[in-house]
Amino acid sequence: MGLEQEVSNEVYRLMELHQEFENGNYEEMNDLYSDEFQGWLYKPSLGQVEKFNLKDIKEGNEEAANHFKGKKIQFIFSGLKILPQHENQATTSYEITYSDDKNERVVRALNLEVWQKGSDDKWRIIRWYQEKGV
Repeated sequence: MGLEQEVSNEVYRLMELHQEFENGNYEEMNDLYSDEFQGWLYKPSLGQVEKFNLKDIKEGNEEAANHFKGKKIQFIFSGLKILPQHENQATTSYEITYSDDKNERVVRALNLEVWQKGSDDKWRIIRWYQEKGV
């Protein structure tokens, strides 16, 4: 399997794991982040960029799972682009659309991630940037 296919499989598994928030699950998702993880999130409502390290992103995923547990939610990833940077690293970009069961809230975001294949042959996110819409 080629690099693009491997990374594509990881991104779509990440989408499936977002759906698991409605069951209160987040542990497997947290395994997709590298120990060297660095992330940035821009929310227009705050007008600033929030920085995340590995601890922050894992805690954020746990909080999201607790918040969404028992609710019907939908995360759709679309427009996936993969740019190989090295035989063990690639950049991805894609759009996420989130909605709840009542369609009361729809949020769109643009993601940019750098995935790296470790010595254990597992792909993990080492850098992440999200531009979240209103």
